[in-house]
Amino acid sequence: MARCIVRHSLIIVVSAMCIASAKAHHAPTEYDFQQVVEMEGTLVEVSWRNPHVRIRMRTGTDATGQPVIVDIEGSALSVMRRTNATAQGLHVGDKVRVAGHPSRRGPGRLLGLNLLQADGRELLFEPGGVPRWTTAPLGSETNWFDQRNLESSRSGIFRVWSSRFDEFLAWNPEQPPLTDAARRKAAAWDPVNDSVTQGCSPVGMPTIMDNPYPFEFVRQAGTILLKMEIYDAVRVIHTGDTRRESLQKGLLGRSIGHWEGDTLVVATDGITWAHFDHQGTPLSPATSIVERFTPAADGSRLQYTMIVTDPVNFTRPMELTKSWMARANESVKPYECLER
Repeated sequence: MARCIVRHSLIIVVSAMCIASAKAHHAPTEYDFQQVVEMEGTLVEVSWRNPHVRIRMRTGTDATGQPVIVDIEGSALSVMRRTNATAQGLHVGDKVRVAGHPSRRGPGRLLGLNLLQADGRELLFEPGGVPRWTTAPLGSETNWFDQRNLESSRSGIFRVWSSRFDEFLAWNPEQPPLTDAARRKAAAWDPVNDSVTQGCSPVGMPTIMDNPYPFEFVRQAGTILLKMEIYDAVRVIHTGDTRRESLQKGLLGRSIGHWEGDTLVVATDGITWAHFDHQGTPLSPATSIVERFTPAADGSRLQYTMIVTDPVNFTRPMELTKSWMARANESVKPYECLER
């Protein structure tokens, strides 16, 4: 998959990778990806937190003398802290220049691409972004695209797994096979103004598995924990003779796992989350999911298959596949989310 190519004009080429962060925490069509606008102003707020980094900038005053404030949103903190971009060069009161995609909701929002700091250094808001004003911007150094330094000295799933940033969207190649009732419900979804995510509130299964951040399998007595960086979520996978009826329903459902050779097979139901994906595709309480986690023989990759059965919304089971990599020295970090 190609990286973003940003032209120094209002016409840009946008690949699916370019909207990866936007997809996770914004309505994916809120922003006009066919335009890049530039603006200058004074920083009035810098927030380097999940679900996305955010700066607020005063660009002038309106006709009544009130300050005009623009919200600029970038990638998630979980993305940015795996680059060499930091907030150290951003200070309230600084004069900065920003380039980004304008929001269709109104003129006060921007999806940031590039920022020129007061000290003359450029900052990229997205891994793989293209410099606009300088040749070596902050954020250009990252391991998100690195296929080297894979940890292959161990086998099995009990370790930290991560993604290539330009691969994690590849797991959903087809549109969900919707029933007529689900199609009518999906038609009411407003892709500009509606979003399945609300600040720091967690999403549920299966949506939560569609993110690029690291996770780790941890073995405990009678259970396997899938500890995720996103939302600091922990999926509890019960093993042994656990009776499904004894488990509580919830956003992540009731999961029971067993081994087929080196493959961990997980069956989940009891999901109270109402969405299949980030695009608002409906999900019913009758949904059941079967996942298969299979490590490669050399331990460097984890192959994944998810089959989602929803007799209310899908005309047939939906099968999704993807893989993760075991990147050396990767860890699951605290999510550090700030509600706004």
